[in-house]
Amino acid sequence: MTASNLTSRGIGIDEAVDRVRPEIARRLREVEQDRSLRVLFACESGSRAWGFASTDSDFDVRFIFVRPTDQYLRLNPPKDAFDLHQDQDFDLAGWDIRKTAELMRRCNPPLMEWLDSPIIYEADDVITPRLIELRDAYFDPKKAAHHYLSLAAGIWKKYIEGEPNPVRKKYLYVLRPLACIRFIDLHRAQPPTPFDAVLDGIDWDAEVLGSIDALIKQKRSAGELGSQPADPVLTRHVAASLEAAEQTAAELPVNETPTQALNDMIKLAVLGSEWEGNNR
Repeated sequence: MTASNLTSRGIGIDEAVDRVRPEIARRLREVEQDRSLRVLFACESGSRAWGFASTDSDFDVRFIFVRPTDQYLRLNPPKDAFDLHQDQDFDLAGWDIRKTAELMRRCNPPLMEWLDSPIIYEADDVITPRLIELRDAYFDPKKAAHHYLSLAAGIWKKYIEGEPNPVRKKYLYVLRPLACIRFIDLHRAQPPTPFDAVLDGIDWDAEVLGSIDALIKQKRSAGELGSQPADPVLTRHVAASLEAAEQTAAELPVNETPTQALNDMIKLAVLGSEWEGNNR
C-alpha cells in the first residue's frame, strides 16, 4: 500500500476527524520545527480508532519520528519519546524510530495497533510500509495476550468488580482487550484495531455481542457515559473470560524473530537512500 493510500485511510468515517485534519497537520509541523525532527507516521489511537468515540471524545494523535543523523551520534541523544497534552481536544505523543523498533521487537500492542489504525494522518513513502510489514513478523502471541490480560484485569478490578453502579464505558475498556485475547487464541495474529473487526473474528455468544453493540451505540451517541447499574450479561461474561484468558496467555507460543530487519529499518530511516544504495 502506498503512502498516499494510507494517508487517505479514515476519510469519511468520522466527521470530527475530517474537520480537524488540517489542524492536526499544523500541529505536527510545529512539533517538527520546535523539536528538530521529521514525522514518519501519524495516526489516531484510542476510542476513535477503536470505533466507540463519544460525541465529546478528544483526538489522540500518535506519531513516529526520526531526527537528523548527527543527533544519534552523541553521548546524550535527545529524548526518544514525549507527550504533548496541548489542550482538552488534542493529545499528541511520539516515539523515535529507534524506540519504535525496540518496542516492535517486544511486540508492544499499542504500537501494533497504531500501525493498523483506521485513521491515518501522515505516512512516509519508505518507512511506513516497512513498519507495517514488520508488524506481522514481530507479532508475539504470548506477549500480546499478557499485555491485554493485564489491561483488562486492572480495569475490571479497579472500576467494575463488586461495583453496583460502575461507569458504563469501563465495560468497553475491559471487553476489548479480552476480545483481543480470544482473537489471538483463534488466529495467532495481531487483532485488528477497530473493535467491531475484532468481534467479527471471534466466537462470543450472541447475547453478549448484542449487549456490547447496544453499549457502543449508546457511547457513540452521547457524551462520556456516567455510572449506571451493572450489566449482568456483561459482568458474567467478563468474569468468565478473564479466567479463560489467563489459561490462554499461559499456553500461547513465543515469537523469537531475529532483529536484523529492525536494524535495517533504523538505518534506512536515519541514513535514508545513502544507506540503502550502499547495501544493494
